[in-house]
Amino acid sequence: MTIDRRSALKARHRRAILDAANALISEGGRFSVDQLAERADVSRRTIFNHFASIDDVVTTVCTEMLHVVIDGFRTVVTSGERESMFADVAGALRATDVPGVIAYLWRALGGFAPGNPQATQIFHATVARTSEEMALELAGKYPEADPLDAAILVSSLMNGTVVVATHWIAVTAAETDEQSRDLWHNLLERMIDTVRAGY
Repeated sequence: MTIDRRSALKARHRRAILDAANALISEGGRFSVDQLAERADVSRRTIFNHFASIDDVVTTVCTEMLHVVIDGFRTVVTSGERESMFADVAGALRATDVPGVIAYLWRALGGFAPGNPQATQIFHATVARTSEEMALELAGKYPEADPLDAAILVSSLMNGTVVVATHWIAVTAAETDEQSRDLWHNLLERMIDTVRAGY
């Protein structure tokens, strides 16, 4: 009983930290450990009991945001045959509000300014975490497929999405108006066609 109560308290604290970080990101981007502790109503020590660093908190929040791609994948899975893997992953990227997620990440990381490798590293770590989870999900949906094939496919499309995002941000400054979204969709289709065709 005591262990269950302790586990529940730990889970509640972790969720409070992530929710507070999400709120602080939505309000303006970067934040300090003290701001996060105050917003989550926990101590600094509690934050570091759950996360290795403030960057780990931000990466986790951003990864949760990118889970919408995985959720999108779950809704577009077709027959479960190996041949449809590419179409399913590409369909998930098309069906998801990736520009909205990228704009959120842009705010969360305070932009990707030159000379700020930390933001870029967090962005790449976020995509890597999401790619790993999506590859596992894909392998589970396609048990006949080689897990390496699933991992390579997901990695190719997700890393292609990072390239598209970097170009899109440079042109739009992560604005999500209609013109910016049209550009996103054009870039995404170009990337999907390129990965599908190969070099």
